[in-house]
Amino acid sequence: MGTLNFLTGNPGKLEEATALLAPLGWKVQSFVVEGNVPEIVEPQTDNLTTVALAKVAQGVEILAAESRLSESLLVEDSGLFIDALPDFPGVYSAQILKSIGLEGILKLVGENRSAQFTTIAALWTGEVVEVFVGQCAGQISEEIQGQHGFGYDPIFIPNEGDGKRTFAEMTVEEKSACSHRGKALSTLADFLSQN
Repeated sequence: MGTLNFLTGNPGKLEEATALLAPLGWKVQSFVVEGNVPEIVEPQTDNLTTVALAKVAQGVEILAAESRLSESLLVEDSGLFIDALPDFPGVYSAQILKSIGLEGILKLVGENRSAQFTTIAALWTGEVVEVFVGQCAGQISEEIQGQHGFGYDPIFIPNEGDGKRTFAEMTVEEKSACSHRGKALSTLADFLSQN
């Protein structure tokens, strides 16, 4: 079994990565230094790939400083893109959610409720950085629905599946089967199994 360090402070992301990768023989653990997830600086840019690569570069620097450079390191950056609100909230999804909340997003969305989630996962293999992309098209719901998940899960209904339930109304396994993060990590898992 291989070990994959995941640089995230989000327990929901860690749970989803574990649910997807553990059955394939990977132990996913939170990347910690002296018991804490290291603080990294997220660049202010409108490109998810740039953000993910900046995060993994900082993580690799930390690995090097800890004499752990041969270990793997996973970072990811995700964004919700609402068609009626070009590039919004996009790269700033986490900050916008903290600022106006789900109710605020629902007030901004008009008749066109189409949206998509994108995840960029960057993996330091111990030697090189590999990038994996996952996308999920869907709709913004009319109201907050469901008790599971995190972030925008209670207002995002993926087109895949029954097209009626939000991510927050699905189990972790159901969500991972069609979500942006699930798709990116599935591609990553394929890469790991071949290398």
